[in-house]
Amino acid sequence: MRNPRTVIALGAVGALALTACSGGGDGQQGAGTAGTGGDPQAGGVLTLGLYQEPDNLNPYLAVQTASRLVRELTIEGLVDAGPADEYVPALASEVPTEENGGISADGKTITYKLQDGLVWSDDHPLTSADVKFTWEAIMAPGNAVNSRTGYELIDSIETPDDTTVVVKFKEPYAPALSLFSINAGILPAHVLEGQPMADAEYNRKPEGTGPFVVSEWKSGDSIVLDRNPNYREEGRPYLDQIVVRLIPSREVGIARLRAGEIDVLWDLIETQIPEFEKLSNVTLQSTPTTNVEYLGLNTDNPVLADVKVRQAIAAAIDRTPIVEELLYGKTKVATSPIGMGWAAPDGLELPKYDPQAAQTLLEEAGWRDGNGDGVREKDGKPLELRITTPTGSQTRELTQQLLQEQLGAVGIKLSIQNAPAANIFGNWQENGLLKRGNFDIVEDTWGADFDPADFLTTLFTSDQIPTEANGGEGWNFFRLADPQLDAAIAAGSATLDQEERAAAYRTAVERIAESSVYIPLYNRSELNAFSSAVKGYEINSWDEFTWNTKDWWLSR
Repeated sequence: MRNPRTVIALGAVGALALTACSGGGDGQQGAGTAGTGGDPQAGGVLTLGLYQEPDNLNPYLAVQTASRLVRELTIEGLVDAGPADEYVPALASEVPTEENGGISADGKTITYKLQDGLVWSDDHPLTSADVKFTWEAIMAPGNAVNSRTGYELIDSIETPDDTTVVVKFKEPYAPALSLFSINAGILPAHVLEGQPMADAEYNRKPEGTGPFVVSEWKSGDSIVLDRNPNYREEGRPYLDQIVVRLIPSREVGIARLRAGEIDVLWDLIETQIPEFEKLSNVTLQSTPTTNVEYLGLNTDNPVLADVKVRQAIAAAIDRTPIVEELLYGKTKVATSPIGMGWAAPDGLELPKYDPQAAQTLLEEAGWRDGNGDGVREKDGKPLELRITTPTGSQTRELTQQLLQEQLGAVGIKLSIQNAPAANIFGNWQENGLLKRGNFDIVEDTWGADFDPADFLTTLFTSDQIPTEANGGEGWNFFRLADPQLDAAIAAGSATLDQEERAAAYRTAVERIAESSVYIPLYNRSELNAFSSAVKGYEINSWDEFTWNTKDWWLSR
């Protein structure tokens, strides 16, 4: 549900210092009571159930949500996205604005003042030099980072003293405050300097500045994070330790939550709301998010390279039974990759569910059922495609079965070939299925951050197609190359006028819809279950639910 507040164009400074003026401030608590009550108690070990194992914890290499919610415990950026739809300070002492001298009149210089006395979890001082090193590491040709979007527009970073960072851009860049911040972080120069990022021990046991620090990672079993004694907020965190239990599925997690073996369970689905409403000792936190469940189509596949086939697939899918039957009407059909916020376009219409139109498109593309077996052929080859999603989600498996029926009705044979999340989202060196293009259709959830610029660029612009030549950089795994789409996304970052940016992103979304490489299914809320003993958690639609673990405590 969108926040009804009016979006106001604030000019150069507003576009940089503002942020999302609509969106996540209207999250509602689900079943049970809020995570408050009584005075916080120090100590205790909290166990969190996670049914996907992170590939690594480096914010510039990992893409899994599972990775992000774990690294939220230990890695921080300069500013962060707050629950009230605004940037808030993290390692910076304040959010740069024109009023406080942090943003220049032309929008090309951003000055951050770091908090005094910052130290890494290993006692080493954190200084402005670490921010400069982070940029240099991102831009180093040997580091195959997920994306250099925005960072490549930085002309220089000056560090006049240990607590001052002056970032100078080649041109105004509207989402500048999201760099080194949202879904990112500052890297420790004293740990990573002089070594390739991909091979660093840091990726599994990072030195950070957050409330917790990774002490142990047993693959397939658990990740243990201890209280960071150097955390900058006195008296925080309250907990002594968080143990992330790696479990095979949501269903196993629910059983363990009921049995009291875990305290928090990540990423439930709408169908499980009625079940949790009956439990007196569990609170279900429901948070509106920008996440969208979607199908991603690989245009490197010769069959899916034909836009008519992709459009036929979109027309053959009826999303209504997915929402009404599988999800009990607890969400709504999605219409855009940008699910929420000031840039989410209103009034867009999906391709109508029209199996007859789908069949006509397939006929025009040369696919016909010549032998009457229900599967279309072309040049002697049957129209067969694979659909893939991370293992461990019963709802996605049921969705895939429904999609099999719907696509089968128009002559497309769909086979289900699911795999562990690490295999699907692995990097180029790990032969990740998406990076290498070894898939046909993937079902996944992804959403824009506070500012959608990086999300749209990383996922959809042609320079973000992973290849051998670029070392697998970028996440345009659709392999979509559309100059008009590239131009629209670039225009949204180049202007500092909020209304012009929104218009540019609407054009981009319309181009994505026409391409049919990204087929939105439904909007996702984040549903996480908490034992009644867990207190202090707070809703934030713009961040992972672990964003404020420094305030969590146990009443037992």
